[in-house]
Amino acid sequence: MSPVVQQLLTLAGVLLGASASFAATTLTERSRWRRTHSTRWDDKRLLAYTDYANAIKTAVHVCYRLAGTRGFPAGGVAVDLETGLKELSDAERDRTVRWELVLLLGSPAVTAAARRWHECLWRLEALARGEAATEEDFLKMHTDFNQARDVFYACARADLGVTSGELPSPGLRDTFRWKPLADKTTANLTESTR
Repeated sequence: MSPVVQQLLTLAGVLLGASASFAATTLTERSRWRRTHSTRWDDKRLLAYTDYANAIKTAVHVCYRLAGTRGFPAGGVAVDLETGLKELSDAERDRTVRWELVLLLGSPAVTAAARRWHECLWRLEALARGEAATEEDFLKMHTDFNQARDVFYACARADLGVTSGELPSPGLRDTFRWKPLADKTTANLTESTR
């Protein structure tokens, strides 16, 4: 074999090796970037979903306290109407801020479930603000709220790739009838709002 052919074969081998090395490195780096990018957004979605859920829970807690003040079997500690309405306004403001991040980062299924959940919250807020309702209406709102929450969590878990299985059934939660506290403060507040 002539020295020129031998040098050309060596050069071709080097070029082939360099090309293969470049291609492998490029594919590895691209894959690593996608994985890092995906993880970063998963972390941000997880934070958005948990912040939103906590904001909803804060608002519904105030709703239940106000409902108790208005004589509904909502449990918890009744609250002065003026204080409760201010807390409710603050909680709703916080929820709307958290909602924007869910809209920005959430999947369509999670966004739809979150929207349904806060629509159920709005019905409880209307009752807490004084809209007329029966005890049966209140208990239905409570059940609807809990079902909407369960759907939100199921959608959020699916979006985040949580594969540990379904959440356990709520059991008796939807049929559980809360009893108002029997202390004098609650009794006085309840009587004064009727």
